[in-house]
Amino acid sequence: MQSTRIGKYEIWYENSEEFYELKKEIFGEHRYYLEVGCENPRIVDLGSHIGMTVIYFKTVYPDSTIVAYEPEASNYVLLEKNVRENQLTRVTIFNQAVAPKSGSVELQIPTQAGWKSGSGIITGGWKGVQKTAPRRVEAVGINEVLQHRVDLLKMDIEGMEYEVLGGADLTRVQNLIVEVHPRSGKREEVISRKLQQNGMRVEREVDKSRYGSGLIIITGRRD
Repeated sequence: MQSTRIGKYEIWYENSEEFYELKKEIFGEHRYYLEVGCENPRIVDLGSHIGMTVIYFKTVYPDSTIVAYEPEASNYVLLEKNVRENQLTRVTIFNQAVAPKSGSVELQIPTQAGWKSGSGIITGGWKGVQKTAPRRVEAVGINEVLQHRVDLLKMDIEGMEYEVLGGADLTRVQNLIVEVHPRSGKREEVISRKLQQNGMRVEREVDKSRYGSGLIIITGRRD
């Protein structure tokens, strides 16, 4: 385990290549920045990995309240450490997946020293290049997560965004950022239509980065 500082925060991580690529996306390119219309937003972070997005949101919105979910056990250990060591307040974390309904889901976890940010429901990761093994993890239903107002919902759940958003009640969600992963038989237009039907203005961006090529970033905002 190693660490480095970003601004006033110190972040612990294990995979240097993964860390610096995510640092560039999150802090350099501001992948998850949205104007949310208030200084103390309530943010729900689905697929929080080791907590870099949590720290980014706390940098941009120091008075925010954040609820973060990360299902992969070793990622969660680092998420908990990064929250605790940086003494982040108003941050609640859960070692759970967020799924269409509560119970459990089977994730594909990298078995070698791969990118654990790619742990998800797709065998081999969303690009199909990792060696993975199935592991059943605890899950909470999306509509339990969205019982209260959410000023920003961030979703990076490695392919399960289609099913989760399909059954989600978005009436309390004001703004949303979702990474859409290519999956056989799934169309990203369904996600855009869901947001539009819920009164959101939708923007779409193709990820052209070295490791993210093929991802679509969709944002939804209420006017």
